[in-house]
Amino acid sequence: MTMRRRKPRASRVLAVHWVLAAALPTAVFADEPGKTATAAAIKFNSQFLKRSDGTSVDVDRFAFGNPISPGDYPVDIYLNGSWVGRETVRFRSRDEVVGPCMDRSLITRLNLDEQALPPANRNAIAHAVSGECTRSSDISEDLTWSFHLNDLRLDIGVAQALLRRTPRGSVSPELLDDGVPSGTVAYNFNTFHTTGSSPGTSTYLGVDSGLNIGAWHVRQRSSMSWQQSIGQSTYDYQNIATYVQRDISRLRSQLTLGDAYTDGAVFDSFSVRGVNLASDDRMLPDSARGYAPLVRGVARSNARVTVTQNGNKLYETTVAPGPFEIKDLYATGYGGNLLVTVTEADGSQSSFTVPYASVAQLLRPGITRYSATVGEYRGGSRTSSRREKLVQGTVQHGFNNFVTGYAGLVLSEGYQAGMVGAALNLPIGAFALDATHARASIDQVDNTSGQSVRLSYSKFVPSTSTSMSLAAYRYATRGFWTMSDAFTARASGGNARAVDRQRSQVQLTLNQSLGDRWGNFYLTGTSAEYWNRGGTALMFQVGYSNSLRVLGLPMTYNIAASRQREAMTGRFTTQVFASLTVPLGKSIHAPMLSFGATHNSDSQSSQQMRLSGTALEDNAITYGLNVDRSPNTTTGGGNVQYRTPYTTVSASVSGGGSYTQYSGGLQGALVAHSGGITLANYLGDTIGIVEAKGATGARVANATGVRIDAFGYAIVPYLQPYNMNTIEIDPRGMPLDVSLDATSTQVAPRANAAVKIKFAALSGRSVIISASQPDGAPLPFGASVLDKDNAEIGVVGQSGIIFVRGIEDTGRLQVSWGTHSAQRCAIEYQLPEKVRNATSFTQIRSVCQPNTKAES
Repeated sequence: MTMRRRKPRASRVLAVHWVLAAALPTAVFADEPGKTATAAAIKFNSQFLKRSDGTSVDVDRFAFGNPISPGDYPVDIYLNGSWVGRETVRFRSRDEVVGPCMDRSLITRLNLDEQALPPANRNAIAHAVSGECTRSSDISEDLTWSFHLNDLRLDIGVAQALLRRTPRGSVSPELLDDGVPSGTVAYNFNTFHTTGSSPGTSTYLGVDSGLNIGAWHVRQRSSMSWQQSIGQSTYDYQNIATYVQRDISRLRSQLTLGDAYTDGAVFDSFSVRGVNLASDDRMLPDSARGYAPLVRGVARSNARVTVTQNGNKLYETTVAPGPFEIKDLYATGYGGNLLVTVTEADGSQSSFTVPYASVAQLLRPGITRYSATVGEYRGGSRTSSRREKLVQGTVQHGFNNFVTGYAGLVLSEGYQAGMVGAALNLPIGAFALDATHARASIDQVDNTSGQSVRLSYSKFVPSTSTSMSLAAYRYATRGFWTMSDAFTARASGGNARAVDRQRSQVQLTLNQSLGDRWGNFYLTGTSAEYWNRGGTALMFQVGYSNSLRVLGLPMTYNIAASRQREAMTGRFTTQVFASLTVPLGKSIHAPMLSFGATHNSDSQSSQQMRLSGTALEDNAITYGLNVDRSPNTTTGGGNVQYRTPYTTVSASVSGGGSYTQYSGGLQGALVAHSGGITLANYLGDTIGIVEAKGATGARVANATGVRIDAFGYAIVPYLQPYNMNTIEIDPRGMPLDVSLDATSTQVAPRANAAVKIKFAALSGRSVIISASQPDGAPLPFGASVLDKDNAEIGVVGQSGIIFVRGIEDTGRLQVSWGTHSAQRCAIEYQLPEKVRNATSFTQIRSVCQPNTKAES
């Protein structure tokens, strides 16, 4: 989305009213006369505003609290407090009140349910669509508006009964921005050098490049590495991925041609070169992503429905009498039953409970997720000549609150597999159970057909704040092969021992909160068995963490213990670790000092000490120092990273008794667009190109460390696709003689787009003029100040003070406070030489001469 430049008339209005906005009652409300008390009842009494000669200040244009001049204004439009877009809105006068014309574009943004309106009001909408200037009261008495002139913000209020029902967080397809043509290159360079018994240098360069043309996005990711040691040198290049991608909104999907990864929702994820079409949950409204149950109930009257979880209010709405349903709850990411409370119009209440637990496979009722892939498997050895062609399809569907079904199929010359499964949301927790049958063709292996069963479970217990998840994988038969294992064995000529095939695996995670004062406890464990080797690999870890305050400073400590069993030898190893972290002060850049100690079952102990911190604005510098002591040696080192708006530089050094190490790194990006090439210190998939000509030095508040460069551009390195993203400019740091029409805007980019975000800047001198009449009396308060084009650029404030922006170094300003020639005068001015990096506005004194004298 692009923010349009304000037309001259509107840009002048801001300067006209800034004084009166402070001197008079609020002037942002506007409505039809008689609709609100503000418009109908408030009239300014000019007797309260007297000049020195006893005459009253003319405030007729502010009589209805509405200092809006008819004209076209580029405004941000808010519907019931939520931003719905930006466009130029025409304001016209009727019945002494200036108001917005409700045209086709504006009405479209309001999401009105026209069937809820009487026929006469629907006719008014038809007239608006045909191009007539229709007022809000013509459409509905329940449609109100207010205009905040200083912010160029138009707030429109519409009764819920007149709106079409849409999920929370929905973004209208009309607001989605394809972005602008652009090219990107992101780089990550690092070199690492060691001396001592094994000297050598390792250098790495990773490059991600892209090209955006319309809705199509080309991406190429590659890396180069060099290894140098005594007597040898090696070089390696990897083409990680090359692909073309675009979204298909009608299918809520992404189409990828080239290298891609499958989503891993049903089968394990793998890399493929070919064609992939997969649903993209990012295209769903925020409130439809992830899993949350659908809530159904019945209200006896106009009722308030509140949904809470573990005492936290998640949702509240008003419903009409009869059945209701809530299907736009945000996913909370954890379990805990939902308590639904219905408060009727008479104050009576009823409540019921909806079970809520989640595993990854659960989908909301009615939501379908799918993936279809045709291509060549890329996960095998790079040196293998075998190219495995395959077709894969998966589908998931949420049938209701309790059941989600899923299935998948893989077909290739050397491997076929099918899976069916279901995920269940039950009061005792969330389960997912699936079974896979697979058949592989592998040389030198006879039994290559088998089945596997997978089970997962998740439960959160609110009463004890206990979270538990269990995942068990059981390969029930010796003949079962995963696709990656089968393709690896085929690439090695049928050598079954080339891969470690898991027979079973169990993973357990338990998290227990002990309350605000007593910290947290956790337990994790894994167990794995293999078909081609004996023994069971086992690992588990327990830990405890807490924080306390000493002398007003927060200190954090952790204690953890792990035990591991090697499958081949059966040998157990145990390790215990403890750490303490203390801030060295209360300032924002106070460094952190941490101590750690480790002891293992071989009676070996080590101690560590770390000092880390940040410096400069936006934490541009991060640094760390460390000392490590073990029984045989003591080592130390340090690292530093400096982030500029254009790149990030890093370095490290360390040493011990027999070696020295040092490294250096450089990370950043370049973005080529219609305005030139702009540098960035980081680049995500979806980015914003901010254009604010003349605002050099201003900060982009939504991107840490990013500032407008000397050419008027900056890169927002990451935007959320299919979401409304707010971009704000902090004027601090930019020249005083430059002002922005607006400092905030919103965009909704498509995935991988580079959207242009324009902020119109007004350049020219900003001046405070202390003006008086020839007899020394101050100019009349509230008088209009006009430029050479007779455009209003300011008003006279108290004591004859005038503030104007965007004027030339030499010129003439007209001051008018009436219709008679005696009520006009002219200011001839010559500004002093501009001061570089000035910290205050230019101030001058002047006498406003009668026009006849000024013209002579």
